[in-house]
Amino acid sequence: MEETCHVCGKPLDEICAVNCVVCGGKVHFNPAGSPGNDCCGVVTQIGACGLSFVCNDCDEKIKSRER
Repeated sequence: MEETCHVCGKPLDEICAVNCVVCGGKVHFNPAGSPGNDCCGVVTQIGACGLSFVCNDCDEKIKSRER
């Protein structure tokens, strides 16, 4: 069975799929200059080495709580 993006529902490929650090859902992430969907943002976490990803749905929920 083909995996689909948690945000947009379109098929995922292994190269451009990452997991959201908040909900764990798999979403599209395209590096700069690559064509395609980008259904998440890149964030840094205090105490973590490297980058993490937050899907657009979780990002909206976080931003709405901050208002």
